[in-house]
Amino acid sequence: MFNPRAIADLEREMQRIGVSPEGIEIMARKGKFYKIRLENLPLKGALILKQEALAAGMECALPWCTASLTCDTTDAILFGTKRQFQILAEKMKMQPFKGAKMAEEIEVCLENLERREYEVRAGGWRIRMPPFRVMGILNVTPDSFSDGGKFLSVDRAVEHAHRMVEEGADIIDIGGESSRPFSEPVSEEEELRRVIPVLEELDGLKVPISIDTYKPRVAEEALKRGASIVNDIYGLRREGMAEIAREYDAAVVIMHMKGEPKNMQVNPHYEDVIGEITRFFRERVEFARSHGIEDDRIILDPGIGFGKRLEDNLMIIRSLGSFRCLGYPILMGTSRKSFIGKVLDLDVSERLEGTIATNVISLMNGASIFRVHDVKENVRALRMAQAVMEAFA
Repeated sequence: MFNPRAIADLEREMQRIGVSPEGIEIMARKGKFYKIRLENLPLKGALILKQEALAAGMECALPWCTASLTCDTTDAILFGTKRQFQILAEKMKMQPFKGAKMAEEIEVCLENLERREYEVRAGGWRIRMPPFRVMGILNVTPDSFSDGGKFLSVDRAVEHAHRMVEEGADIIDIGGESSRPFSEPVSEEEELRRVIPVLEELDGLKVPISIDTYKPRVAEEALKRGASIVNDIYGLRREGMAEIAREYDAAVVIMHMKGEPKNMQVNPHYEDVIGEITRFFRERVEFARSHGIEDDRIILDPGIGFGKRLEDNLMIIRSLGSFRCLGYPILMGTSRKSFIGKVLDLDVSERLEGTIATNVISLMNGASIFRVHDVKENVRALRMAQAVMEAFA
């Protein structure tokens, strides 16, 4: 996958030996190496794609069924330099069997992979990235897996929110219902009873507030009281949620979850976890846009721990850059989760270092927002990682 820091290093080395600016511009493009996956291609179009890719000096991996002509549609994996992809896209624009559509997908993906800056509009807030942003977790629940019961009183919850802002939180995420594995849902009335008094006391907080809910009525009441982000573990799948987010000009976090909290960890299985999440994101983004939610109000969350096995969570972190092809900021929520405990054989109270490690790796792989319990420690670690990534860039 394309690594912008490696390209910056390459350009700097060429400058040091005296390569002309024109030469650097031409040759640097050949150092930008990408891997792009296209899905559900017509067989004839895929075969043309293969031929044109080889002619451009790159490679196109197709399954055996395309050689034996035993499938009607197929996926393809392309890998090559930026310049080779540009040549391929121009060639495919003139080809039949969805050639123009493939070309468009390639060009959009290339543009998104090179994108480094995002601005999310959330109500009247403008959240710019970089730098990375930290979302502090405020659970006003008796049964959350890590901090359940700690902040049930309004005073303690408000105090903790202000403390997280002092420690560097850019967003406060308030939740009134636990979504830990095997948890049972609570009523709208109970969730409102937990979160609304806290929201009312946080009026005037100097950072945006996110409401962690999948219930449209809870979201609406929270937005009325100053929240500006809807963090929805169901990815806007509950009727009315998208319309409410649009009405209040809220940003939305679209999260992937297989199943629901009470059953999501009962033998989850994926043939291709990255591909399945990507397809889910594409469908949900299209849904959001069709309901009037604009692109700069959308954040994607792959849902670490939500209907995922240990190996799925690790693969998501490792392959996070694949989601950047979609063109939206990525939020990661690994904080203190059970997959860290399984890897390190540690209780929930001892998972800080594992959380920091996963967040630093996620930052390097393209994540922009980090949802955490331990704000100060994660902010410091991420700032250090950011400084290394940006050194001499």
